[in-house]
Amino acid sequence: MKLMLSIAYKELVDALRDKRTMLMVFMVTIFGMPFMMVMMSEMANRFETQAEKKVIWIAGIKHAPELQNFVERQGYQIKDAPVDYEHQLQTKTLIDPVLVVSDDFQEKLAQGDRPTVFIVMDVANQDSQTGVAPLRRLMQGYSSEQAGLNLAMRGVSPDILNVIDVKERHLSRTADSGAQLKSVMSMMLMFTMISAGLYAAIDTSAGERERGSLEPLMMNPVSSWAFTVGKWIAVGTLTMMVVVFSVLSIFPASLLIRNETIKIMLQFSSAEMLLMILVLLPLGLCLAAVQIAIAINGKSHKEAQARCTILLVAAPLVSMIGMFKQGADPVWYKWVPLLSQNQLMGKILNNEVVSSADMFAPVLTCALITFAALWYTSKKMRSILM
Repeated sequence: MKLMLSIAYKELVDALRDKRTMLMVFMVTIFGMPFMMVMMSEMANRFETQAEKKVIWIAGIKHAPELQNFVERQGYQIKDAPVDYEHQLQTKTLIDPVLVVSDDFQEKLAQGDRPTVFIVMDVANQDSQTGVAPLRRLMQGYSSEQAGLNLAMRGVSPDILNVIDVKERHLSRTADSGAQLKSVMSMMLMFTMISAGLYAAIDTSAGERERGSLEPLMMNPVSSWAFTVGKWIAVGTLTMMVVVFSVLSIFPASLLIRNETIKIMLQFSSAEMLLMILVLLPLGLCLAAVQIAIAINGKSHKEAQARCTILLVAAPLVSMIGMFKQGADPVWYKWVPLLSQNQLMGKILNNEVVSSADMFAPVLTCALITFAALWYTSKKMRSILM
């Protein structure tokens, strides 16, 4: 064990001297989580501002004075849409949808016909789609008011239109708000873990093969298993250092968030932070072993980097499976690395209890994969000398 720790110390020192490794650690740790949180905060601010905005762009409002009166009574400010509103929507110069009123709107309404209005938006313009729902509700309100007035003029109670009283009752907990943001946070931590030890894993395996230093190293009276475990401890330590700093960076990053709702939502206790690290620890060590096992097959740094890119692409895709499923999580999620950690991180971020039984399957799976990857790497190292 002492020999393995000595090898790990030597590999860790070499990794910290490597400029590419240090640049990756610095960029991911310092800028990764804070940048993501600030960007999500700004996006939430933009959507909230647009939802609260009481401005409507209407083309041809002069043909519908009653509609204009209704809209203004609801507290909205009406702006005349530009003549080239379609072009401006497509080029995102105009970000709000446009309500188009036909020339014969008031005439048809007076005759008892149903005039047609158009809500014009660009499907590719996400900002314009956000304002469609409020505009549609406004027009439905105007339609209901006109129908009620017509019935009242005929001596019929407008309540006849409301056959059913529909009310919403939300069952979501306070912690469930912002679930999408928390899912992105969890995925960001996963991606951080994968990329953190990538260059160190490549340098300690394929890098040494390329430099020709692996063969002389293996000729020492030390087993290939000891070399493998020592290298794994070094890469795993570096990976978990980055994860710890990324989790701790949530505290200073919260100071940069301007959205108060998100700021309150992302307040975690020290115990929750520690639990996040404990959940990610087995996965970080597992990924370190897998990265070394993949990289050892490369005869050069570039070849190993190309091989490890597969893991860099595949891992986030596996994590995204949980984002697109509907209903409760299947039982087999607990036995799939990344999915199981994503599931546990979701519980922590939603202030749910994580029991030891929840941790058993992910830890066992990661331990088995880690052992298999280390055994393969050790066997591959022996074959290099032959």
